[in-house]
Order: sequence, then structure tokens, then C-alpha cells
Amino acid sequence: MSDAAHPLNGPHFVLSSDGELLGNDTAENRELVRRIHACVNACDGISTDELESGIIQDMRRVLAEVVPLLQSQAPGQSKAPSSAQPIVVEQRKSARQAAHNVR
Repeated sequence: MSDAAHPLNGPHFVLSSDGELLGNDTAENRELVRRIHACVNACDGISTDELESGIIQDMRRVLAEVVPLLQSQAPGQSKAPSSAQPIVVEQRKSARQAAHNVR
């Protein structure tokens, strides 16, 4: 097969193990590298098997159902409590666990 018969579409680049962009240095490629970094960082602690089986979609679905319920339980609360960060972390863990249990 010749390359002319099957042209490669889309961005062409490689990321080094250090996250360095190798290849065509374009704004589009840099944005893709930025997105890849964000995805890898956001998925820290989630196994590849879980990612491939759709745990992120499951967590989003669970959060879409749970967050409105939590918000409705605290009407009139205009400011997050000083302990908001640990609550968010616990909610993420609970959502991940709930999404995992849905399977």
C-alpha cells in the first residue's frame, strides 16, 4: 500500500516520555498535548481497565444525579464551608465507588 492511497489525516506528533512534543509544532498539536496531560493527570489512580470500561462516564452520570440532590439539601448556602476541599474529595471517592458498584 502506498501512502498516496491512504493519506494520514490529522495532527502528526509524538510525545516523548518527558511529555515533550516531537513533530509538527502547531497550535493544534500543542492543544492536543495539553489535553493529553490534563487527562493523564485527572485519571491518576484510575486503572486503564476502568477507563476502558467507562468509569468516567459512569462517574459523570452518578454526579449528575447526586449533585442536584446535595445542592437541594443545603438551600440558601451562598458560600462553601472552609472544609469544602475534603468534602469534594470524599464526593469524588463516593462517586467513583458508586459508579464502580453500578457495574
